[in-house]
Amino acid sequence: MSRGGVYFHSQFPFHDGEIGQKLFVVINEPFEDEPYIILKTTTNFRNKTYKEGCNAHQGVFYLPANKENAFPKDTLVQLLEIYDFSSRAFLKGHLTEKVISHIGNVSGLTMSQIINCIKQLKDDISEKHYKLIFKK
Repeated sequence: MSRGGVYFHSQFPFHDGEIGQKLFVVINEPFEDEPYIILKTTTNFRNKTYKEGCNAHQGVFYLPANKENAFPKDTLVQLLEIYDFSSRAFLKGHLTEKVISHIGNVSGLTMSQIINCIKQLKDDISEKHYKLIFKK
């Protein structure tokens, strides 16, 4: 359960209060009581086109189908909708409640590219999240 892990959450709590199914990517390495910082993914492109990789001006990172083993369909990693789960909630969902399951991992190269893309959006994300993603 570390940076680059891809998970499926069967009861994902969206910011608007809705609950649904969602794939997400962990983008930090939590230490002690730090939360897991995660990014949602989507396969709904809303009739838009994207170049492979960083599309910072649109707030997404585009992964073509099967570029990463965890994503069999063309997928957008949504860079501006950042969520955090406490370590306790994440582990409880994964190990006890079984609502979070590990699907695979994003390669180190792709994870570095996603992180570099997020750097371009520094002014658009919270300081709290930025510090947890880029801590030394």
